[in-house]
Amino acid sequence: MLCRVLAIGFASAPVIAGDPENEPPVRGVVFILADDLRPDFLGCTDRAGVQTPAIDGLAARGVRFSRAYCQGSRSAAVCLPSRSRMLTGRSDWNEPDWHAAQKRDDLALWPAELGDDGWRTHHVGKWHCGRPWFQRGFQSGGSVLFGGMGSHWTLDVEDRPLQGEPERRKLREYSTREFGKEATAFLRSHLAEEPDRPFVLSLCFTAPHDPRTSPTESQADARGLDVAVPGNLLPEHPFDNGEMTIRDEELLPWPRTEAAVRREIALYEQMIEEIDLQVAEVVAALEKAGVLEETLIVFAGDHGLALGSHGLLGKQNLYEHSMRTPLIIAGPGFQGGEVRDDFAHLHDIPPTILGGVGVDVPSSMDGLDLAHPTERDGVLTRYKNQQRAWRDDRWKVIWYPRIDRWQVFDLANDPEETTDLADDPEYARHLARLQRRLAEVRGAEGDDAILEVDPAASPTFDSQAADARRSARKPHWTLR
Repeated sequence: MLCRVLAIGFASAPVIAGDPENEPPVRGVVFILADDLRPDFLGCTDRAGVQTPAIDGLAARGVRFSRAYCQGSRSAAVCLPSRSRMLTGRSDWNEPDWHAAQKRDDLALWPAELGDDGWRTHHVGKWHCGRPWFQRGFQSGGSVLFGGMGSHWTLDVEDRPLQGEPERRKLREYSTREFGKEATAFLRSHLAEEPDRPFVLSLCFTAPHDPRTSPTESQADARGLDVAVPGNLLPEHPFDNGEMTIRDEELLPWPRTEAAVRREIALYEQMIEEIDLQVAEVVAALEKAGVLEETLIVFAGDHGLALGSHGLLGKQNLYEHSMRTPLIIAGPGFQGGEVRDDFAHLHDIPPTILGGVGVDVPSSMDGLDLAHPTERDGVLTRYKNQQRAWRDDRWKVIWYPRIDRWQVFDLANDPEETTDLADDPEYARHLARLQRRLAEVRGAEGDDAILEVDPAASPTFDSQAADARRSARKPHWTLR
């Protein structure tokens, strides 16, 4: 049952959902986003050695979605469309140009919907969805990064992004720590000054996105000796997938060595643990104010990352490690430590938040409310016009149209996608069936891109030439 609670002093009464028999009302929404976080690098997903007790605690008292997915991207910057989907609740297949969409005002944004209903809305950290959407969605912000990436020590951020000309400053400390402190400062201030007003805190970290640095970086070499490397680690990807020399892939030389990947993973884990420390502070602030049980907390990543898997480093591919994302929801309606394996998308988050607090879901949002099973039979993903993939409960097919290359994986027996069955005669019927299914789903979703074989495209990747070009380029940024 949904109920409206009158809040004195607002033009309209904030909507607060709660079942009087079973659930407390939702008086706060905390949305926490990590950048480039693989879902299998958390303690609650059985990652050995990484310490994430706060995030694990959210999973233990909430619901973890083991099959949550990013839909991919039409550009190399996979995070921009992913974050846009998490803000608008719209499928990638229904929005042809996210850069153009960020200048429009006809798409509903979940923070704006709550702000219009009387909620206080505040954002901290990375914002990759344009100033117009920020101005619509939030009433205030602290340490806001308008942009995509850079050094975690020297980023330019803004404290008053809605007031006149932007006033930028450098980070005061390591990005994760500063963003966490800004977030808890907002919670303490708001809950002390307006304890009866429902609130939204959006906290978006830049970590564990590269450059891979952390306050404990000096310990990375020693840690790297013991970290677990992916079971699908390769020195090189077995063929040219169409995006082999994107910036992400040039972070390490070819061939990838286990020693280099180990250090990268050690730094990655350190960065994740820094995020967890700040998640703990946010949870503690809510608990101290007595509103933890009345707060809907969403923890997610914008996509995964290769990090050595399949010989790749970035997210410009459609393997599970790059398209699957962490997603944990804790609070009223999401309790008990359940692990759900129905297929979820990141653009399900806005309808889920709005449904959870009793606000009608706008018609522009086509995601699903995760309070209920999604009943999807699979997931369609894409990367530019260079890759398409479909997976169902067991099988997965990936198509590389430029070189007319297919891969088939039996995920039930090969979750790390190490054995390609596409050329095995025993699995020919599965390949044919999955090819038909991919075509059907593309048609149903409106994927009308013309994908053709490029006669000039070679499936062979010249890693030596690529590494020579990589070595000749200047560094992408200064780390400190």
